[in-house]
Amino acid sequence: MKRATVLALLALGLAIPAFGQGPGRDGLPGRSPAPLKDRQCVAECRRETLACLKDARAAAAPCFEGCKSLVDAARAACETDPQSDACHAAAEAARACLEPCYEVYRPAAHECKQEGRECVRACPFIGEPPCLAECRAGYVHCLGDAREAFMECRRDCGDELKAARQACANDPESDACAAAQDALKACLAPCRELLQHDLDECGDTLGVCAEGCSDAGTSQ
Repeated sequence: MKRATVLALLALGLAIPAFGQGPGRDGLPGRSPAPLKDRQCVAECRRETLACLKDARAAAAPCFEGCKSLVDAARAACETDPQSDACHAAAEAARACLEPCYEVYRPAAHECKQEGRECVRACPFIGEPPCLAECRAGYVHCLGDAREAFMECRRDCGDELKAARQACANDPESDACAAAQDALKACLAPCRELLQHDLDECGDTLGVCAEGCSDAGTSQ
């Protein structure tokens, strides 16, 4: 089951009882105030997102630091004459060195933010039935485990990251640079596949849990 469908199901499960409960916040009949998320859960999601981004930066930091001399050289060359061949060559060398670093950092940062949004969406609403609240809490915990597995997988690509940075710093147009970047992408690809698999598993588990809550409510 797709996560978006599951989350929509959970939201609908809370929204349906709200209809027909009298005037809402705007005084219109049949409309209720928008439900509020549990603040503690939302705060925890935000802390997890910040921790995830911090881990992503820390994992990529050695790579960026290894390019510092080339970045400094490019700045110095381009401050002197931004149109010079020296500036162009130095900037190209710096970009080639940094590209493998961004290849690691950008996808990781994107996943951190995406997971953070999913986490907040899964937080229970205030006044939500306990069964659905437990389903959401389990989903949030599952997302955290998926993130940890993803970060651990990425750490195993450290050698490929170092090789790509060194090869591209030496000659950004070389076959060695291209081969090293391909090797890094190949190393990271299973990590992304693992993350997607784990996220799908979290969504499927959430769906089963929510359906169980619905069945239990119907049988009462």
